[in-house]
Amino acid sequence: MNFETLVALRYLAASRRRAHVALISTISMLGLAVGVAALIISLSLLSGFQDRIRAQMAERSPHLRVSPARGPILADPDRVREALAALNGAVAVEPEIEGRGWASGSGLESTLPIRYRNGPAGELAAPPGSGPPPARVSSAIATRTRTAPGDVLRVTSSRTRLSPLGPLPVTVVFRIAEIRHAAVLEKTPDIEVPENAARLLSGLPSGARAYEARLADPARAELAARAVSILLGPGYRVQTWRELNAPLSFALRLEKGVIFATVALVIVVAALNIVSNIALTVVEKKRDLGVLTSLGATPGSLARIHLTLGAVIGALGTTLGVLVGVSASLFLDRYEIVTLPADVYLLTHVPFAVHPREVAFVAAFALATAVAAAALPARAAARLAPGEAIRLSR
Repeated sequence: MNFETLVALRYLAASRRRAHVALISTISMLGLAVGVAALIISLSLLSGFQDRIRAQMAERSPHLRVSPARGPILADPDRVREALAALNGAVAVEPEIEGRGWASGSGLESTLPIRYRNGPAGELAAPPGSGPPPARVSSAIATRTRTAPGDVLRVTSSRTRLSPLGPLPVTVVFRIAEIRHAAVLEKTPDIEVPENAARLLSGLPSGARAYEARLADPARAELAARAVSILLGPGYRVQTWRELNAPLSFALRLEKGVIFATVALVIVVAALNIVSNIALTVVEKKRDLGVLTSLGATPGSLARIHLTLGAVIGALGTTLGVLVGVSASLFLDRYEIVTLPADVYLLTHVPFAVHPREVAFVAAFALATAVAAAALPARAAARLAPGEAIRLSR
């Protein structure tokens, strides 16, 4: 243990015998601990929600999407499909067929503009002769059309077909099989229909606007995207599920950044108590500092003594805050203390997720703030003249 650390620890231990200094030191540590705990709990709450949202993004979004760099339709869809199917870990490869039209249900007098697309193969299949084909409808469209699972929904395409009576719009009747609840800011079609129905509505009997692939491991989407880009060459745009949901990902990062900046103010305010605590120590220990200087202590040593004092107070407060914050987050998540109405939030309780990297960042920020707060009184202590300090302390 070096000289500066030894003196700093002796100053901290001696403060117990002075009630006012001990009180300020305790308030400084507790204030820092409260700020650290509050920040960890807030970030854990956000991480819990955001992990659920990202899991839904990976589950509902295609992991890879290949579209033409120019033009509305793929020039060589078979080549794209074969390239995606050849990927190691590819689970499913499907064409993307979408378009715009209008929907009307039994509870809506006028039509409603919608965006439709083909759903995953096998999920919207129906045996021949079983009635209207099934469709998956978003909760917003179901509410506005006043429809429920089992009801009939009529979808009219924006294109027309020739008939003996002249041009007529293409219309397909569906039976609602499922109502889909999308996450906030999630880009989903209003209606998902079987592939043959989507081709009929869009007037695209073959080919595709894009091809989508799902992987066994969504985390390998970036590596797979680079491999497909090299294989296909220029003329194609390859996107991962993270790029397809970039606006939502940015919103989640921005949300966490704003919460961190807001709650971190508690740590900054607690650091002001450290400034007053060390400044009071400098005033009371003027004579000791003068003696140390006369015995050969350099101004740098005096500054390091008080920086170490601030670091020790910060470390104690940070450690206590980390223990409280992590324990509270794990407890709240383990026993599902904060419940939610499942029909509104799609969750039964508020999830908390403790990420070690975030905890380490909060601890480092709190400790750095404490040391930075100690820098001002430490600089004042380093400027003390030994003779003047001894004379004024008499």
